[in-house]
Amino acid sequence: MTTEQDKKSDEFIPINQILNAKPQLGPIPGEQVIPWLIITIGSYIICQIILSLDWWATGLVGIWGSATWWILTGNESWRFLTKFYRTPKWTRGHVSHTSLLMQSLLNSTPRKQRRKLRKHRVER
Repeated sequence: MTTEQDKKSDEFIPINQILNAKPQLGPIPGEQVIPWLIITIGSYIICQIILSLDWWATGLVGIWGSATWWILTGNESWRFLTKFYRTPKWTRGHVSHTSLLMQSLLNSTPRKQRRKLRKHRVER
C-alpha cells in the first residue's frame, strides 16, 4: 500500500533556478569585481603616474591583468584553457649518429664517392 507521503515524495518539485546561481555584475562574475578593481587601479598608477604612458597602454595593461587573473582564478577557466593542445609525450628513439665531418664529406664529394663513404660508415 502506498500512502500519501510516498505519493508526494515521487512527484516533481519545481526549484527556482536563481537559488543555484552565482552573483554577477553583467557578464563579470561577482568574485572577480574586487580583484579587477585592484588590478585596474594598479595599472593606472603604474602606467599613468609612474611611467606617464597614454590611456591606450593603461587600458591594455588593465585588460591584460584582469584577463590573466580571470583565467588563473576563475571557476570555469577550463572552458578557455582546454582549447590548447597538450604537450607531446617524449619517447626514446634510435637515430644513427653522423658526425659533422662525415656530413661535409658526403655533401662535397661526387655521387660515386658518396656511396663508398656510406658503405665505409655502415661497416664500422
